[in-house]
Amino acid sequence: MLFGVAMLNEVRKGLRFAWSERLQILIELPMFAAFVLLLGPLLGQGGQIAAGRIAWRLDSETTSVMVVWFVPFVFFYMQVVKMFWRLLGEIQAGTIEQVFLSPLPSWLVVAAGRVAAAFVETVFVAAATYGIVSVFVPLRIGWTAGALLPLAMGMLAAIGVSLIIAGATLVWKRIQLVNDAAMVVVMLFSASALPLIDVPTWWARISHFLPLTDAVGGLYKTLLAHEPITTWGTGGLVPLTATSVAYFTAGIAVFALGQRAAKRRGTLGIY
Repeated sequence: MLFGVAMLNEVRKGLRFAWSERLQILIELPMFAAFVLLLGPLLGQGGQIAAGRIAWRLDSETTSVMVVWFVPFVFFYMQVVKMFWRLLGEIQAGTIEQVFLSPLPSWLVVAAGRVAAAFVETVFVAAATYGIVSVFVPLRIGWTAGALLPLAMGMLAAIGVSLIIAGATLVWKRIQLVNDAAMVVVMLFSASALPLIDVPTWWARISHFLPLTDAVGGLYKTLLAHEPITTWGTGGLVPLTATSVAYFTAGIAVFALGQRAAKRRGTLGIY
């Protein structure tokens, strides 16, 4: 009973944080749609751009691929970046101790509300982006239940990375640049799962060790290529599951180490 009440309180808190950021989301929405519309025609056109012969046109297939990649990245962004700012805000407000007074495990307390808020925000952003983009170019994304697995694994990996960032925040506090750098790396390497760009072999191999690449690959297979998820390869069951579970497990461990170090130094609530 106490477990359920505590979980509900954390989810409610996370949703209040999300609601307080509604103006920021509304301001960002046109930029999200513009990002997809402007970058889509450039993907896979490197040779033409270098030769100065780029033909600017909104292609339905290319834009659909961009949307399938962009939505999981939005969730990753909402979960990881806003986890950092939420935790930093609690440290500055002097309420961080509440995290450790809950009957829930501390890592679950910091993750639970942010997961719910990130999911709600992502659904809203995805729906709005889809609506805006579809006004300019028809999208061909066929929903299938097979997409639930890469979606779930992508969420699990995002939670793990957010806990790693949270653990580091408890110890060092001012790690915004590290947080932003992680976002850029994940964005660039996850794009290698798309068939629109060619990357070096070493790039493709490294991308499997990053949290979002195989989730994006699995979504491309199920939603656009209409193929089942295979055992190996980009978006394959083994790399998809192994990477997501590894990041989630590492997130719990790093958060535990971070809180232990902050408590031992007596700097848990000091900014």
